[in-house]
Amino acid sequence: MYNIAVCDGNLQDAAELGSMVRSMCLEMGASVSVDSFRTARALYEALKEKRYQLVFLEMEIGGMNGIDLAKKIRFQQGETDFIFVTAKEDYALAAYSVFPVGYILKRVTRKKLYEPLQRVLRRHMRLPTVLMQTPLGSEVSVRLHDIVYIEVFQTDLTVRCRHGSHHCAGSLGGVAKSLPAENFYRAHRNYIINLQYVKGIGRYFFLTDTDEKVPIAKNRYTEAHGIYEKYISN
Repeated sequence: MYNIAVCDGNLQDAAELGSMVRSMCLEMGASVSVDSFRTARALYEALKEKRYQLVFLEMEIGGMNGIDLAKKIRFQQGETDFIFVTAKEDYALAAYSVFPVGYILKRVTRKKLYEPLQRVLRRHMRLPTVLMQTPLGSEVSVRLHDIVYIEVFQTDLTVRCRHGSHHCAGSLGGVAKSLPAENFYRAHRNYIINLQYVKGIGRYFFLTDTDEKVPIAKNRYTEAHGIYEKYISN
């Protein structure tokens, strides 16, 4: 089990961040345990019983500096990744003395959190992929959480990813069977969308966070709207 700790003196901020981290890890296919702490002392005591591979830290926690706490955790546990989550910009340079994975200013959003969290999980865990066939008959492995949407024209598939695209062969129906239904939705006979990257819905289209419009079939619009609302409320 990959253990993550969130330490923030603000109870609501800690709860929201913990929930967001847990949800995003599940979307990336990672099984994790997330514990929240309101004080540095509580976190430090927990370290006697449990090892945390990733720790989210506020910069000022109950009178203790987050950088000093990170140094203590490193001394006790060895290799631990840190992501600082704070409202204070002026500690950013000093924070890099403990080589954090990220320094995120509040309020935290999924967009701010995505890159550092993905980097940590990719390094420590084998994230799920889908095998697809190229037009020449070879296979390409595509990470599920990198896919924004998939488009088909006849038997030509374009897999649009966060950074570039893959050109593959096959049917959209065949690919759909390999994708987790909780994230991927067939919005149109020619399109499958990864709901993780949808930032809005319009009349007969999804708007991705790359500002692309993915069509929704007219007869699926009501269903698509309901599925999207349910997804963002989780």
